[in-house]
Amino acid sequence: MSAPPADAHPDDPQGEGDAQLLVSEFPPAPYYYALASEGKLKPPPIPSEALARGTRKAAAAGAKARAEAERLRLNDTDAILGGVQEDKEEEGDVVAVFGEIVEDPLLVEPLDHCEDPKVIAETVKKLNRQVLEDFVSLVQDLVHRPAENKTTRDQLSHNVFLMLQETNKFREHQAREILIEVLEKQLVERQSLLEELQEGMQHIDSILPAEELKALEKAQEEKEKEELLAKKEAEANAMEVDGGN
Repeated sequence: MSAPPADAHPDDPQGEGDAQLLVSEFPPAPYYYALASEGKLKPPPIPSEALARGTRKAAAAGAKARAEAERLRLNDTDAILGGVQEDKEEEGDVVAVFGEIVEDPLLVEPLDHCEDPKVIAETVKKLNRQVLEDFVSLVQDLVHRPAENKTTRDQLSHNVFLMLQETNKFREHQAREILIEVLEKQLVERQSLLEELQEGMQHIDSILPAEELKALEKAQEEKEKEELLAKKEAEANAMEVDGGN
């Protein structure tokens, strides 16, 4: 067993020349940082095929879920009695993060195109007409066939839901118009503030020369007064000297 160094402190197990452990809250740099600084590292290629495959799988899963919800809404028992037909899934690698498939935003097709408000308005009018027809049919069923009105009620409820869904599409256009109005109001306010600032600067520029001229005139008057007082004092002193003689 070797003895500790002579210059070591008694309470310090290590000497001054020994290495000390440095603790940092940040993780150390990766081992390949030197290659990155030299420009030898290249990013991996984008998995375009895997992204496209994942997009198709996500679209198929969404379509299957919507079809199942529609079947349950219409109370379709044929699929249950005949068995569920599962489509063959596409095999291959996909890109996933925490188990969720990553879709390519350039390949995703929106379910509803709501760029044109006129198309939405026509769809709402059409659904409104269907809702009125379904309501008349429901009244007739309640009068003549009270026990056989479930199908008409379901159809009426579904059309009302679709009409509400279509009217909600106006929210995007409404939000866009509100945003445009807010930005235009802010622009007008900033332009008015800028005009007030420019008017104030022009007023200051017009006042400054006049103030400087007044200051110069005042300084000249004070100088003349001082000279006049000095002249009077000199005359008074001269008169005193003459009187003393």
